[in-house]
Amino acid sequence: MANPIADSTAASLAQLDPKARAEAEASVARNTLRATGLELTLAEEICLAKAIKFVAATDGLSREETTALRFLMIMAGIPPALQREILDFELAGVTHEHVAELFPPRSRRACYLLSGSTTVAAIDGLSDDERAAAEELGRRLDLEPRLVTVLITEARATGMAMGRGDEEMVAVLQDLREALFGYF
Repeated sequence: MANPIADSTAASLAQLDPKARAEAEASVARNTLRATGLELTLAEEICLAKAIKFVAATDGLSREETTALRFLMIMAGIPPALQREILDFELAGVTHEHVAELFPPRSRRACYLLSGSTTVAAIDGLSDDERAAAEELGRRLDLEPRLVTVLITEARATGMAMGRGDEEMVAVLQDLREALFGYF
C-alpha cells in the first residue's frame, strides 16, 4: 500500500542534486543523535517531521505548533528547502496507519514518534482531538496501552513546559523520557 509520507519523502530526496543531498545527509548525521540515543537518517527525520505535523494538525496547526516543528527541524539539521517542503506537505489522505508504518512497532523509534508528535501538539495545550489522535497512533504502533498513557502524559507535560519556557522542567522531563524509552 502506498504511504504518502514515505513516498513524498522519497520523491523529494530523489529530486535533490547529489551534492545537496550529501550535504543534507551530513547535516542530519551531525545533529540527529537524540538524547534518547536515536540516530535517524535524513529520510527518517523528514518522515518524522511530517508525522509530527499530522498529529499536531488534528485540530488545526497553530502558530506555536508550527514554530515548535520548525525548531525541531532546525535542531535536526534539515536544510531550509526541505523544511519548506515539510511545512507545505498536504495532509489530506494521510492516516494513522501511514504514520505508524514509518517506524517499527513496539520499538524505541515508535515511542519517540509518539512522544515527539504529542509534545509538539501539546505546545499550545493538548486538545481532546489531539489526545485521541495520539492514543490512536499509540495503538497503531502496537505500544502497550499503559505506556501510551504515560508517554502522552510526559509529552503533554514537556509541551507545557516548553510553551512556558521552563528549561529546567524540560530537562527533568527529558530524563523521564529517556527512562521510559529505556525499555526498548
